[in-house]
Amino acid sequence: MKGLRTRLLSSLMLAAIVALSAAMSAHAQTATYTGAPWRFGLFGGLNFNIVGAGAQALAAIPGDNFIQKNDIIDGTGLGYYTGLMTEYNPGALFGFQLRAGLDDRRVNFNDWDVVGSTRTRFSARMTYVSVEPLLRVNLGSPNLHFTAGPLLSFLIAAKYDWIPRDETSPNIVDQPIEGAKKFAYGVSGGFGYDILLNNKSASSTKWYLTPFAEASYMMAQRDNSFAGQDRNDTWVTTSIRGGFQLKVGAGAAAPPPIVSPAIDEPAVDLTLRAPNAVTDQRSLIEMFPLRNYLFFGDGSTTLPGKYVTLDNTGAQQFRESSLMQNPGTGNGSAPSMDRSQRQMSVYYNALNIFGDRLRSSSSSITLVGSAPSQSDGLAMANTVKNYLVSTFGISPDRIATKGQMRAPHASGTRVTPPEDLDLVAEENRRVEVLSDDVSLLKPVRIESTQIEPVDNDIVVTVNPSAPIADYTVTISGSGYTQTYGPFHSNTQRIDARPVLMNNKSGSYTATVTARTADNRTLTKSTDFSLTKLDNPPVTGTRYSILFEYDESKTVQTYDQFLRQQVAPQIPNNATVVIHGHTDKIGLDDYNFELSTKRAAEAVNILKDEMTKAGRTVNFDSYGFGENEERAPFQNGTPEGRYYNRTVLIEIIPGS
Repeated sequence: MKGLRTRLLSSLMLAAIVALSAAMSAHAQTATYTGAPWRFGLFGGLNFNIVGAGAQALAAIPGDNFIQKNDIIDGTGLGYYTGLMTEYNPGALFGFQLRAGLDDRRVNFNDWDVVGSTRTRFSARMTYVSVEPLLRVNLGSPNLHFTAGPLLSFLIAAKYDWIPRDETSPNIVDQPIEGAKKFAYGVSGGFGYDILLNNKSASSTKWYLTPFAEASYMMAQRDNSFAGQDRNDTWVTTSIRGGFQLKVGAGAAAPPPIVSPAIDEPAVDLTLRAPNAVTDQRSLIEMFPLRNYLFFGDGSTTLPGKYVTLDNTGAQQFRESSLMQNPGTGNGSAPSMDRSQRQMSVYYNALNIFGDRLRSSSSSITLVGSAPSQSDGLAMANTVKNYLVSTFGISPDRIATKGQMRAPHASGTRVTPPEDLDLVAEENRRVEVLSDDVSLLKPVRIESTQIEPVDNDIVVTVNPSAPIADYTVTISGSGYTQTYGPFHSNTQRIDARPVLMNNKSGSYTATVTARTADNRTLTKSTDFSLTKLDNPPVTGTRYSILFEYDESKTVQTYDQFLRQQVAPQIPNNATVVIHGHTDKIGLDDYNFELSTKRAAEAVNILKDEMTKAGRTVNFDSYGFGENEERAPFQNGTPEGRYYNRTVLIEIIPGS
């Protein structure tokens, strides 16, 4: 019997080593685990018990129930094994089980010599409540597994029956086995396989049926020194068991069946929005922001000639209000530039505007000059101060000056492209006008004529079903044919005025020709019409948001300005066109994304205010990035680039 027990225990240990080695080498969970990690359930099965008892006295008083044979007594029998369990199986290599239940270790000792030639049979029953904390090792999959762990058993019954050979019923029934230990311990381990019962169900509740086969070794079940008898062995049981577990847990719902999509040829979808009416110009009231930076030439501390300077008489006569009226649109050769030049002429009067505002208030300002040398920065700041003091009569005590090597709101970052570093250096050689009085830095109100109303655009949106390299848009009809592009972004805006030419109206076809990544050609066409508006359009209002050279700045910085200054000026049924721009410094794609994002953020804030006010407003937002054809200003000067870092908000009242 000892040899059998030794072989079984050795086999169990070998199986554990082999199973763990195989699991560690073969286990690879590449798919997302959708099973139930936590499970609860029942288990049930049978123990085939093999007992080594030695020479045992089963009762306190030796007699007919005393086994007198001195060599080891072996017995076998069947017992039940059932109870409750919980399990954690995350689908990885290791998990665990915890079982608690009834573990019946009954056995029959048949036909042993007792006294002389008399032969008897004994049937012994030891029943335990067993607790088994088991390590679970998944063998290459989350279903096939090996379990092993300690066996902790608490005795609840220890009885025996004694039956003479020639009799059919026991002479001694349900007698206690004296000396049976209240606590026994051992080891167990084996294999199991989880069968998912509701595999095709979309429910997240998972039911598992798990057949298992195991070996269990329980030692020292009875005190071998009981009643002072000389014993040669303790009571030990080796059990081969098999059975089933029924478990339930919550996991991920079963994925829908994979349906192979029909293979379609690539195509391109085209959406076109034409303006309701094309207009040549619109009166515009613009709240033009006053950029409080004065840029100096390289190595110079004198005021550049582009800034308008006055003598004392001119300063006495100067009023900011004189800049508000529209001086005209020029000769018409470059009307779009006339307007930007008009706006820049306001900026170039910045010194005079600051002088006019200072003499009508008691506020103070600080002039911070920045240059490669601190002394040059201070000299630049004193140049501006001397002009305001000598020309506009501002008290020197109201103007503080400071020189430093880095501007308070410097341009450039660590990721500025090397080819743009000269432009950044040009921007950082400047004097900043700073004040706690916001009225000194408020926008200038300008009345002008907008030669290119923003609502004249034809908006083309392309949605391909396959990646495309680029596309063109051809517009033809009413004597006009023109191809635009190639383009790469999905949405493009095309000015409708050249399309109409001198016609009052016209019918047209827009055709998109797209080139796929594998050089195939896709086309899609749509028809539209245009009409020119004879009557002068309504007067619009424009607000601007200017950004520093700081990619972390967002429109949220101007939340209060948009809600308190801009939103109240938007009437019911108006159209609000919001377009974002950037200067040419930086990468094209980044600048386009930045301008689009800023325009969309402004829309969200104003939409929220319109909802609160109960107004119906049509919003149109887009970003031009650094597109110089649609840029408000030229990028050749520091001030032009600063004014191009903007979101423009145009309010067009309903007709």
